[in-house]
Amino acid sequence: MKKRYWLIGALLIYAFFRQTDDGSTVPSSQDAVSSRVERAVEIEPVEVSARPTRELSSAKVETPSSDGLELRSADAPIRYVSGKRVGFRSGPSTTDPIIDRFDAGRKVFLMEQAGDWSRIRDDLTQHEGWIATRFLSETRTKAAPAKKEKKPEEIEVAVPVVPDSVLIQRIIAESLDSYPSSCACPYSRDRAGRRCGKRSAYSKPGGYSPVCFPGDVSKAMIEAFRSR
Repeated sequence: MKKRYWLIGALLIYAFFRQTDDGSTVPSSQDAVSSRVERAVEIEPVEVSARPTRELSSAKVETPSSDGLELRSADAPIRYVSGKRVGFRSGPSTTDPIIDRFDAGRKVFLMEQAGDWSRIRDDLTQHEGWIATRFLSETRTKAAPAKKEKKPEEIEVAVPVVPDSVLIQRIIAESLDSYPSSCACPYSRDRAGRRCGKRSAYSKPGGYSPVCFPGDVSKAMIEAFRSR
């Protein structure tokens, strides 16, 4: 049994030395790696055409339409509003909200014109918005002056004229009130209730001269009393 193992081992050793004599060697791990690299280099690279992510020829360049006129604010022509309480809107449509209302003569700058609507910049507030083109003019139109409210005509109230007869009675009454005693006129009565007659101041010359009768009142006295 042992002889058989020794025989097999001898044959294996003989075969190993036989291969080395023929010049063939067992490839190492380093030689295997280098051979793989050489094969990878020999493979011809496949050409892959790079597609550009964005083609310049197909890029859209926005340009103003032939219907509109786009201008810079520095070169914008001056226009004036020619209507009354014209709507200044946020967009070119009657459905867009109204920002403000302008009267005739308002100065604006024409930024863009598109059909029936124009985009403008207000000279006063510097706000931009849209206004109907028909309400813009190249010349200033003065706003109509506000109508003055008519004042109601002053009605002269006639002062009622007091008749002369009334004034005469007042003159006589004041004259009697200014007399310090009770017997100013002949028809007056004293403190005892008797008629004064000739004892009155009117009947005695000198002293007080009370006005007792309408005939004693002159026109001058009436006018002086009326003018008071």
